[in-house]
Amino acid sequence: MPDEILLQVRSVDVRYGSLQVLWDISLEVKTGETVAIIGANGSGKSTLLKTLSGILHPSGGTILFGGKNITDLDPFRIVAMGISQVPEGRRIFPEMTVAENLRIGSYSRNARPRREENLKNVYMHFPRLEQRRNQIAKTLSGGEQQMMAIASALMADPRLILLDEMSLGLSPLIVNELYTVLREIHSRGMTIIFVEQNVRRTLSEAQRAYIMENGRIVLSGDAAELREEEKVRKAYFGA
Repeated sequence: MPDEILLQVRSVDVRYGSLQVLWDISLEVKTGETVAIIGANGSGKSTLLKTLSGILHPSGGTILFGGKNITDLDPFRIVAMGISQVPEGRRIFPEMTVAENLRIGSYSRNARPRREENLKNVYMHFPRLEQRRNQIAKTLSGGEQQMMAIASALMADPRLILLDEMSLGLSPLIVNELYTVLREIHSRGMTIIFVEQNVRRTLSEAQRAYIMENGRIVLSGDAAELREEEKVRKAYFGA
């Protein structure tokens, strides 16, 4: 249902061994929202996404997804519940074909019954991947590999997709193409959380945003309002 709280993060702390890297993180995301996480390098954005997807586990606090506690679940269980992450760096299976990579994306028990339907939808969003379905993944361009990474995440039939630095190292033309697909996916009800370095573009694409500094959330709100926030303008737009 629209407006229901899909994801709740309550007072989460995260450590790498004895080093604390996230402090008292609290946020919520409603079903169907597009939410951005903004901050400088080292602010904790990617660590937060890894925590939401189960790669890291909090040292304190609680994460609820669809009302269920996922704080200490392993990543494969979180994927099965409906959270898919597209990590920074386009993690793919380079020696496999595009089609094989996409099939692996639907390995979970919940996604398998919808494999063919999801594959059809993926090819609709990324017709280039259908044209190259028998091509070895490592021979694709960087932009095509990123398309495939997003497509693989969609093959898991998620309710929430996490995108970490989707546009990193890509041409503006490809970035525009990827954002067009994201808008299409969002229009069909997908909930999206994404991390990007391009703050101006991020705040134009997201509905809401959380701004992080040194492992803490320091500001949050409607993306359009944050664009006009003096602190944000000075820090990111030089205004």
